[in-house]
Amino acid sequence: MFFSKKFFLLIAILLSSLASFSQIESNGSTIVNISEITIDGNQITKEKVIYRELLFKQGDKISLDELPVLISKSRDNLLNTSLFNFVTIDYTIDLNNIKFSIKFQERWYIWPYPVLEHTDRNLSSFLRNAEWSRVDYGLFVLINNFRGRKEILKLKTIFGYNEELVLHYYKPFIDKKQKIGFGFEFDYFQNHEVSYGISNDKLEYLKLNSKYARNTLRISNFYSYRPYVYTSHVIDFRYIKVSVNDSVFDLNNNYFFDQRNQIEFFTIIYDVDYDKRDSKIYPLKGYRINFSATKNGIHILSGKGNFVLKTILEENYQISNRFFLNTSFLAQANFNNNNSFYFSEAIGYDNYLRGMEYYASNGDSYYISKTNFKFGIIPQTKFNLNFIPSDKFSKVHYALYMNLFFDTGYVDSDYTFSNNLTNDFLYSGGIGIDLVAYYDKVLRIEYSLNKFGEHGIFFHLGAPIIKK
Repeated sequence: MFFSKKFFLLIAILLSSLASFSQIESNGSTIVNISEITIDGNQITKEKVIYRELLFKQGDKISLDELPVLISKSRDNLLNTSLFNFVTIDYTIDLNNIKFSIKFQERWYIWPYPVLEHTDRNLSSFLRNAEWSRVDYGLFVLINNFRGRKEILKLKTIFGYNEELVLHYYKPFIDKKQKIGFGFEFDYFQNHEVSYGISNDKLEYLKLNSKYARNTLRISNFYSYRPYVYTSHVIDFRYIKVSVNDSVFDLNNNYFFDQRNQIEFFTIIYDVDYDKRDSKIYPLKGYRINFSATKNGIHILSGKGNFVLKTILEENYQISNRFFLNTSFLAQANFNNNNSFYFSEAIGYDNYLRGMEYYASNGDSYYISKTNFKFGIIPQTKFNLNFIPSDKFSKVHYALYMNLFFDTGYVDSDYTFSNNLTNDFLYSGGIGIDLVAYYDKVLRIEYSLNKFGEHGIFFHLGAPIIKK
């Protein structure tokens, strides 16, 4: 198979990389003792949550040469928790002792707000279709930093085009060393419209106004292990039950395994992530290595299911003061699909080539690469909105970047629903503007040209990087 050799080569690279992780060491320069660490501004966040993200602690002996790196990376770690809008780390040195002073501007953590969202795979697809009936509405309650312990609590109720009920809770640590965490999630979805196949390189949909086309129940119980600041492991156990209307089965009797319209199974997922990027929202420096293995169907309820291996590699370089280069790569191998449509999503779903937002492709295995060359038109700029009384919203930061990009991809497929996108090298490129704002908001406007000679302007939310 065209793709498999490359994929397993990447797995070997990943395993060798994981084995070579190292810690910061002194290079023999002047050594100082950390005599004190004071923190200020954490009105809600517990101190132990903050200390967990620092690369130093009271009593450590550190080299002055490594001090700028320790401060910079510790600040990045704190901002990457999404608990703070601003973090400053200052220090004073007296003889061989150093004192750190860390100040925070906490975010607003409780977000009860109405939901009005589109149901398409991406914003550009929704704007192109302009079907305003395909809009969901409801209520979403999000509590970040619940009880000041970095816990996450979500409650989501959706009505309208689809119906959805979600309850999610995650506690990142249950032990004194803050390494072990756990969480659970309950999801129930009812869709009036569902994709059942691919025609002319686009998803085909069945819409039932008076009935539901698909019902999905998913119950998840997951555990996390974070032995080091940048390394995390997650193991996720799921129960999943999915059923489709007979009309969907009539249009595609290989929607699931065994030519049936309902499937019930257990899933186990293992994920390991090593993330040293300066920002998880819009990275400019650092790298990330991610690997996951998923087994759907573990001989309880149903032995039928597939096995999926996936890896993500990302590197971010700062070329000069305002020039940056980002490269990211995703590869996935899918085994034992047995021609099932439900288990074979590839390019065009969570991840796509820019300029090919309207297309989709299913297959056994696939890869996507994204290259971004960025110029900082406006570096991160801070200002105050004095008419807003709360400093959680009045202190604003934003940045503006120009982005030149080039994407490639390939889908390997022997399926009956293969299309022009499968078994062929795909590519696209273009130019865009990225607006990065506070509270993790990123708006992108891009002009793209794909391999078919098609071009256009596309709108997106989120950074131009591969999704996990």
